[in-house]
Amino acid sequence: MKSKINYSKFSPIHNWKNGRKINVSKSFRIYGSVRFISYILIRLLLLLTFITFLYILFYSKQFQSFFNKNNKKKEFAINFKNAYIPYSMDIPDNNLNKACPDNTKLLILIMTRIDAFKNRDGIRKTWLKDAVAGTITKFLIADSPSKIELSKKEEANQKLEALKREKQLLQLEQMQNKDLIFLYGIEDSYANLHFKWLAALQWQQAFCPKTKFIMKTDDDTIVHLPRLNHWIDKKFSKAMEKNKAIYFGWIISGVGPIRDPKHKWYVSENVYPGKSYPPYMQGATYVASREAINAIIPFTNKVIGFNMDDVLFTGVLAELANVTRSDHKEMFRVGNGLDKEEKCEDRIPYVTALYGAAELENFKNIYTKLKTVKCP
Repeated sequence: MKSKINYSKFSPIHNWKNGRKINVSKSFRIYGSVRFISYILIRLLLLLTFITFLYILFYSKQFQSFFNKNNKKKEFAINFKNAYIPYSMDIPDNNLNKACPDNTKLLILIMTRIDAFKNRDGIRKTWLKDAVAGTITKFLIADSPSKIELSKKEEANQKLEALKREKQLLQLEQMQNKDLIFLYGIEDSYANLHFKWLAALQWQQAFCPKTKFIMKTDDDTIVHLPRLNHWIDKKFSKAMEKNKAIYFGWIISGVGPIRDPKHKWYVSENVYPGKSYPPYMQGATYVASREAINAIIPFTNKVIGFNMDDVLFTGVLAELANVTRSDHKEMFRVGNGLDKEEKCEDRIPYVTALYGAAELENFKNIYTKLKTVKCP
């Protein structure tokens, strides 16, 4: 039987290269400590990996369950004389499939681009925070382009990855805010703005039919909602005594179609043969009574649709449906400039809506100016 080796008699030993003595027992202790620390670190890393996996698994299930629990869709159709487009929207899962309580006063429908995450965030963090009771807000999101026309395969793959990431961000945004309306089957493009707005109105008719007023606005606008509520009570409601079907906004008149095919507002004679448009509301922000929307919807299949949605819905269709247009250009402004002192009534400024914001700081600065505007 071999005897047990006593390592202590070898300690210290001589290092013949540099003449230094090395304590072997100390070296073993250091080596053992290093191995122990490595062991602990590896176990911690494995534990962290396992926890991360569980988190991702749990989060993805939560993520999927949020959308799967509300995967029931309602079929709709865009129906103009020159276009028929079937599409669908999610059915709201609260309040017996209604998105709005019966006492909703104002439904705000915001036209937004798919990638306008900063704009929507800016709106939520500024003027929507001052929404009065009885206000419901929704952002309209159409589908990503169905075709990717890129010459290089690399560019196409990059675009597909970007669209995939964009979709994930939209789903996360919806999970956090629950204020997006997805239009499945309507492609997001400038040429399809009138399809998108008709879909917005069809959503209102189906899921928020009792709202008293509908405000159309864009994702670069700033609106002072308490002030708007004041003018609804003070002026708009009184104006409805003559005709309940009415639009409120900045009336544009004496404008004709642009016939230059290269212009983004081009409208051909086949689409609109007239030399001038009927009076219509400037499209950045305007308000409609519920009765106005109820009146124009039955006429949509009797007109040729075109992408000048403000002209089409508040001009052409308003004429056919006998909807009144009430001019309030002092309230609904073009641009975001303000005078040092603005026109007021009973010390309440008229100016209510501006547009031209992009970043969060833009929204904050412009909204601060709008809130603090002075009367003479």
